[in-house]
Parts: sequence; structure tokens; C-alpha cells
Amino acid sequence: MKKLFFAIAFSFMLAFCSLEVSAAELNAIVKLPDATIDNGLLSDGNYSTTRVFSKDQQISITASDESKISGLYIIWNDPVKPWTLTTNEGTIECGKYGFIHEYIKIDTPSSRLLINIPANNMDISEIRIFSEGELPSDVQVWNPPCEKADIMLVSSHADDEILFFGGIIPTYAVGRNATIQVVYMTEFWSTTPVREHEKLDGLWESGLNIYPVCLNFYDVYSSSLAQAETQYSLDALTENVTEQLRRFKPQVVVTHDFNGEYGHGFHMITAKAVSLALEAATDSSKYPDQVSKYGIWDTPKTYIHLYEENKIRLDLRQPITGMNNQTALDIAKAAYKKHVSQQWCWFYVSDDYQYSCADFGLYRTKVGIDTNNDMLCNLKTYAVQKAEEESIQASIAESISQSESISRYEEESSSIEASIKASSEAASIAAAENEKNNKKQAGNTITIILAVLFVAAIIILLESWHVMIKRKQR
Repeated sequence: MKKLFFAIAFSFMLAFCSLEVSAAELNAIVKLPDATIDNGLLSDGNYSTTRVFSKDQQISITASDESKISGLYIIWNDPVKPWTLTTNEGTIECGKYGFIHEYIKIDTPSSRLLINIPANNMDISEIRIFSEGELPSDVQVWNPPCEKADIMLVSSHADDEILFFGGIIPTYAVGRNATIQVVYMTEFWSTTPVREHEKLDGLWESGLNIYPVCLNFYDVYSSSLAQAETQYSLDALTENVTEQLRRFKPQVVVTHDFNGEYGHGFHMITAKAVSLALEAATDSSKYPDQVSKYGIWDTPKTYIHLYEENKIRLDLRQPITGMNNQTALDIAKAAYKKHVSQQWCWFYVSDDYQYSCADFGLYRTKVGIDTNNDMLCNLKTYAVQKAEEESIQASIAESISQSESISRYEEESSSIEASIKASSEAASIAAAENEKNNKKQAGNTITIILAVLFVAAIIILLESWHVMIKRKQR
């Protein structure tokens, strides 16, 4: 019984140790340039509660207990310039990518932080600090815009990417691990700044962690394409979209209905600019400064929302692994709710009404007509291409390595064979030389013997002659 108790206790201990530790949101003392207050002013979750700071001002943050700070989450209410964060260990360069919702990981936890304001009139909405561990789901940790996009969504306004293309991000970015880059045509800093925050909240809720690009055209309502062309330069729009095509080299581009969905003129001119940019991006004589920077690009596939030719219908009602088994449609609906300022509008997210976010048509293709309801039909994601290329390179490297091994074996075999041959030849030469020496030595021996015999014979003859003389004398 005691053994069973200890076994159960040990199992519980292992289970407890295997749990991920969640990051705690720390209490802090925030020292502003003219006051020392608690953390409440800049941590109320309200984008409209902000404070303006001037150039060279500093914000000091100190954890109010013994815990150390491992992460800072700051929400700016202005376009962001590069800025620095001072910790106990040194300075961290921040703001490089212009994230207005920016999380800074502090590798060596610090008891105190110093935010150094980089430019005049920098407006801050939120400041939150965390201990080590897994962050809350509402803390947005963005990656910079991608290098190459599998799918590029060109959206006229913040919320259009959800209302009309809303199922694409969860279906492909989460469900298929495709790289999706969102490009917005309009900015809202000069009109309704809260929408700059809402678009990030909506993308994050959709499952995207690649920061969007904004082309910064002023938002003006147009009731027709003709009116939009009096309000905007079509060439300027086309040039900007062309640059994004060349920059991100998307395999698939998705944009608005040529009829502007419900008749919005800016949606219409966006679709027209995209159609013109698709051709311009392939022409090295168009916008040559871009060409020298990015090269040209011929997009393999382009889909237009609600386009009547080569129609596909995305299945947005299948559970998506990695999103708590919600469907793409469920996720898109939740993401649209993040656009709080737009909830008064009559449109909504659905796949079964006239502005369905599931219905598209293949407008332009370099890889053939679709054979199923899949925007990546006839294509492989860049990640898959890279994996295949790495596999091929690994096979080539292995073949080269094997070939080199065989060559080294052959060289070593040849070397050994040459050594054996050389040794054999040396042995033969030595044997021949030895035989020659032996023969020479034998000849010398015979000569000596003959000489000895000759001398002996002469001695005998002389002795015999001497005896004969003595006999005669007697």
C-alpha cells in the first residue's frame, strides 16, 4: 500500500513538473517624467486612454515585489520610430519594425526598466510587464513582414480582410502552415486611430503573427470606380501594389470584387490597381527603382472575391487543429468582433450570403486551372519547396560524400597497390642484386681456391725439384 502511495505521489509530481509555467503579470511602480504612480493608468485595456511623451523623456518601471521583469509589452498610439529600452544588463534596440503592439523579451530578467522616448509626441496607450513563463494569449508577439508570401491579401481597409477574406488566414496560415502577408491600402492614423489597433487584434485573433504592411493612402469613401479615380491616383496605387508584389513574391494574390462587393468605389479601384500591378510587376521597364531592389515577379495565381469565372468555394466549416478545433468561419466571426468601432455596420461575416467570404474566382493563372476548391492547387508552399530543396541538397551532399569516399578508397587502394608494386620491384631488384653479389662472391671464392691450388702446386713442384737436386748431389 505504501509503495502504491509513493508511486501515485511520484506520478503527480512528474505531471506537475511537466506543466508549463505561465508568466505572471507583475505589479510595478511607473515613474513618469512628472509623477510616480501605480501601473493602472497605462494598463486599463483601453486604447483611448493614452499619454503623450516628448523627445528624450524617460519612463522608469520597477517591479514592486521581488520578482524580476522578463518581458515588456508596450502599445503605442502613434507610428513607431526606433527606440531603446535600458535594463540592468544594458540597452535593447526596439521599434525596428514599427510594431505599435510590441513585446520585448528580456533575456536576463531585470528589476528595473527605462523606456527612452525617441521622438516628439510619442503617444503610449498600454504598458504591461511580465515574469518568465508562457505569455497570456492577448499579448501579441509579432514577426516582421515575411520575405516570401505564399498568399498575399490586398485589403482596402482594416476589417475587409476578415469580412471578405476572413476564412483564408485560419485555413491556410494555421491549417496549412502557409505564409500569409496582409497588405492594407489605407491608414487610419489621420482619421480613426483606434482602427490601427483593431486591425492587429483582428489578425491576431485569426491566427496570424506576421505584421501587416500599410500603403498609407488616406481613407475616403467612394460610391463608384469613377469617383474613386477622381480621389486617388490610379498610377500611384498601381505602383505601390507592384512594389509589394515584387517585394513579397506571392504565389497567390487575393483581393476585392471588381464591383466593390456592395459597391464601394475604393474596393473597385483596389481590384483594378491589383490587376494592373500583376502585369506591371513582370515588366522591368515599369518602376525601375523597384526592379533594382526586388527584381520582377510574375504571380502564379490571382483570386478575385466573388469573381464569376473559374469559381472556387472554400470549405470554412472544418475544425482547424491548433485553433481549439474551431472552424475557419468561427474564427473569422470572432476576429471581426475585434473591430469594435465597426460593429454598428450592417455587413457581417458569413459564407452563405451575397458577400460570402468563401467565394472567389481564379482571375489569372500561370500554373493551370484549379481542380479543387483550394487556392494552393497546383502549387507548393515556400516551406515545402525549401524542405524539398534541402532534401535534394542533402542527397547531393551525401552522394558527393560517398563519391569522395569512393575516390579516397580508390586513391588509397591505388597507393597501396603502388606501394606493393614498388616494394615488389625493390624486392626483385634486391634479390637480383643479391644473386649477382652471391655469384660474384662465388666467383671470387673459386678464384681464391684456384690461386691456392696453383700456389700449392708450384710449392709441390719446387719441393720435388729440390729433392731431385739433392739426390743427384749424392
